[in-house]
Amino acid sequence: MRRTLPVILLSLIISCTPKYIIDHAKPVRPLDLPRDDAAHYTAQTEWWYYTGHLQADDGAEYGFEVTFFKRLTSEDRGPACLFRVPGHWIKEVAMLGHFAVTDLDRKTFKSTEVNNLARPWKADPDRYHVLIGGWSAEARDGSHMVRASMCGYSIDLKLTPDKAAALHGPGGIVEKGVNANYYYSYTSMRAEGTITARGKKKTVAGKAWMDHEFGPMGLVAKKIGWDWFSIQLDNNTELMLYLIKDNDHIVPQSGGTYVDAAGKTRHLQLSDIKITETATWKSPKTGAVYPADWNISIKPLNLRLRLRPMLAEQELTLNPVTYWEGAVTVDGAAGGKPVTGKGYVELVGYDKKSSFDKYK
Repeated sequence: MRRTLPVILLSLIISCTPKYIIDHAKPVRPLDLPRDDAAHYTAQTEWWYYTGHLQADDGAEYGFEVTFFKRLTSEDRGPACLFRVPGHWIKEVAMLGHFAVTDLDRKTFKSTEVNNLARPWKADPDRYHVLIGGWSAEARDGSHMVRASMCGYSIDLKLTPDKAAALHGPGGIVEKGVNANYYYSYTSMRAEGTITARGKKKTVAGKAWMDHEFGPMGLVAKKIGWDWFSIQLDNNTELMLYLIKDNDHIVPQSGGTYVDAAGKTRHLQLSDIKITETATWKSPKTGAVYPADWNISIKPLNLRLRLRPMLAEQELTLNPVTYWEGAVTVDGAAGGKPVTGKGYVELVGYDKKSSFDKYK
């Protein structure tokens, strides 16, 4: 017994040791695509994020969001009966998915989520393939195949980039004030496939946007939130903007990226951007008050835009926080010429009762 006890203790220690080691060093190597489309098991947090606009063969229009989040929990704490235990004791790799549809003909919005606590899952480090239950995103022959479903709606889409990935920051490394991470976007993707809406399967076509970000994104004690804008204009240019908010103060590392018609990117600093909120919407579910109309000016580009939600109610009351993410219309002027477009806006941190603080 004396000899076996140390072996038993050693086995317990080994079994409780996390498999993956998070790299908190500032990223240095440039992105390598398409290899870096795949999952990374030194990144504390990673997400693959799709939004887009679809038109069905019967003329109906839809906005959609499909997201896959992956987090290594080796430095987190999870709930237990009497005390908070190391997160990796419960699940070492936590996966979460969100799916939302804005049904513009019916003027309704619906969202849901899935996790990998009791479902099959995958985040392949060798090729781009993420999966939670029946939801998946996979690279195949230069396109992304995306599937998700919920009661009333499902999508099965082929998304094909029309431009090379836009790297945000040198080599795809972007500073955001609280950390530096890898971040890039496929800003113009042709969408084709099907949507099933309330039992009716329809052929759809449209345009989508994909974000992929990964790195040492720890949960911070302060009140962190952000406003994020993805804009696709009819002159074949795109614009991504983000305002990171630390206790309601915009951090100076906020900024964005402009992608011209040929796919060339231009980094935008906070001083280049002026965003004015001209209306608000109060959620009947949470009481949170969100901006609901924006005037955007990018002086170096001679670009002036107005963004308006296609539907006021596009709030997701899901985990880990409540946020508003919705389809918007765009109109304005680029270089003095009229321009229109569509986009998506994400607003995080406005529901003060549901913040990242509660997961510390």
